[in-house]
Formats: sequence, C-alpha cells, structure tokens
Amino acid sequence: MHIRRWLVAIIIIVVTVAGLGAIKYNQVMAAIAYGESFPEPSASVKTVTTQITSFTPQEKVTGQVTAKQVVTLQNELGGVIKNVGFKPGEAVKKGQLLLAFDVSQEFAQLNAAKANYLLTKNTLTRFDKLLKQRKVSQQDFDLAQANYEVAKANIANLNSVIAKKKLLAPFAGKMGLDVYQVGQFLPQQTSISTLIGSTEQLWVDFKLPQTSARLSLEDTVMLQAINDTNAVKVAAKIIAIDSQVNAKTRQLKYRALVENTNGQLHHNEMINVYLPRPSVDAVIVPNLSIGRNGTETFVYQLKKDPQGQYRAHKANVIIGQRQGDNQLILSGIDAQQLIATEGAFKLRQGLLVYPQFDDAKGVN
Repeated sequence: MHIRRWLVAIIIIVVTVAGLGAIKYNQVMAAIAYGESFPEPSASVKTVTTQITSFTPQEKVTGQVTAKQVVTLQNELGGVIKNVGFKPGEAVKKGQLLLAFDVSQEFAQLNAAKANYLLTKNTLTRFDKLLKQRKVSQQDFDLAQANYEVAKANIANLNSVIAKKKLLAPFAGKMGLDVYQVGQFLPQQTSISTLIGSTEQLWVDFKLPQTSARLSLEDTVMLQAINDTNAVKVAAKIIAIDSQVNAKTRQLKYRALVENTNGQLHHNEMINVYLPRPSVDAVIVPNLSIGRNGTETFVYQLKKDPQGQYRAHKANVIIGQRQGDNQLILSGIDAQQLIATEGAFKLRQGLLVYPQFDDAKGVN
C-alpha cells in the first residue's frame, strides 16, 4: 500500500519536472529565434589601400647660435670717464674709441719724464766725451747711461698707461645695451660691455647622444627658427666635431657653419637642428587609421570571411614620423592591404564591416 503511494508521488514529480523542462526549452528556443531575427552587429567605415612610400627621416635636436667673434670688454686700469664713444646697441668699427679716461695726471708725469730724459741724454753725451778724454771714470759714465735708460723707460711706461686708458673696439661689431656717462668712475677690470662681431657667418653648436648615428665633416644639417615651424629652413655645414664624448652626458658635440647674410640669426639664439638620415621605404596611412591603447598601436585590416563578407582584424604596427594628415608605418602591415580609416574607432576584432571604397585607391 505504501509502495503504491510512493510510485504515484514519483510519477507526479517526474511529470511535473518534465513539463517544466519542456516549458523552459520552448522559452529558450523562442529567445534564440527572437535573437536570430536581428541582424549581426556591424559597422560602416571608410577605407584605403596601403601604399609604399620612400622618405628621408629627420632627427631634430636643439642647437645654439654662436658668433665667431665675441668679447667681453674690460678696462685694464681704473679712472674717471672723460669721453664715451658709443651708444647702447650701436654698430662700431674696428679701432673706434669706446671709452676714454682722464689722463691729465699721467700727461703731467709724462712731461716731467721727458724733461728728465733730455737731462740724462745731455749728461750721457757729455760723459761720453769726457770718458774719451779720460776726465771721468767708467763708473760715472755707466751711471749716466743707466739714468738715461731709466728716463727713456719711464716715458715708455707713461705712454703705455695713457694708451691703456683708452678702450678701442678690437673688431667691427655691435655693442651691448650698456650705458656710461662722462664723469663716472670705473674701477679696474670692470666689465664694460659685450661686443659681438659683425660677420656673415655664424657657428651653430649642438650635441648628439652617443647612441645616435654619427655625422661627418662636410655633412649638411638644416636649421629652423625654434618658434616658427613654418619658417624656411637654412642649410649649415658641419665644420668641427669634438674630440671626445662628454663623460657626464654621454653626448658628442658638433659645430656647423651657417651663412647669415640676412641677419636673421643672433648670437646665443636657440635653434632647431634637423639631421639628415638615410632614406627608407615605409607604408603610409591616414592618421585616422591609427588606434592606440595603453600597450599597443594598431590598425584594422578588412579581410573577407568564407561567406565573402568583410571583417575587422587588428594588426599591431610600429609607427614612424607623421607627415601632415598621414602616418608612416615602419612595420606590422604591408602594401596593398585594405584598412579602415574614418570610423575605425568603432571596430573590434572579428566585427562585420561594410567598407566604403571611395578612398580605396590609396594615399598620395
């Protein structure tokens, strides 16, 4: 009797579970059918066919313009300024008087020295005659001759002091913006001003890491104003290379010579230096094709699946220099590959893609 009740209960449970399973199965199948009624996710993008281009990469460093003639003018002797022969920032000629100091005291001493010189000269002449007549000793003659030489040296010394109290331009150039007044006292070794030589040629010094490709004498680099990337580049020729790599910075110093006929460059000016490198071949693609994340740079190639539909395939690439709206690809993708451009950000691996072939002829 108890067995019959258990069998009935088991049968009821089995029927109930089977009924619920059938219901759930029908629900799942209905959901699958409903999902299949929607189209597969896809994206529409513009495309381009990759091409190979030859280009010459340029490495850019910062250099410093240096004049071939630069000097900081100083007065060797102190004194009161009697004459100022230049204006701040003025161009001066070689030998032009820049500053003259008061030399009235030195001229008074010079007149006294000249008088003493005449006295010692006459004394020496008389002693020379007397020595020949054996009326004076050799010692007296030697003393007269020594006094004569001392007097002559005093005149030369005072003339030298007077000359040193005039500051002349050692070469033609342009003065700094320093201002001096008549009557102003300047101690000795005062830095008066900086004179920059006026030449049509300037030096440009720059440094390269020891890991960079070496330049050679007579190589040409291109210079461009550091604040104007649209400025015309000017050629400069390498004329000197430092004899050693700097032990602290591990850099090698170069010097280039540039013509400055238009006066567009100035001493101590910073300037961009573009270094020539060998030409290489690379794939060129639009900038819109490039995707990036924290670890990789990539483009999406569009390839047909077995059904003949295009799907997105991520290709990691190594990029080179940017050229306007285009980007050079050094490796990771070959020529004649269809890739996504505008709209590439919408893609993911394996996504169905409907390409627009308007721009598929390639990048110029």
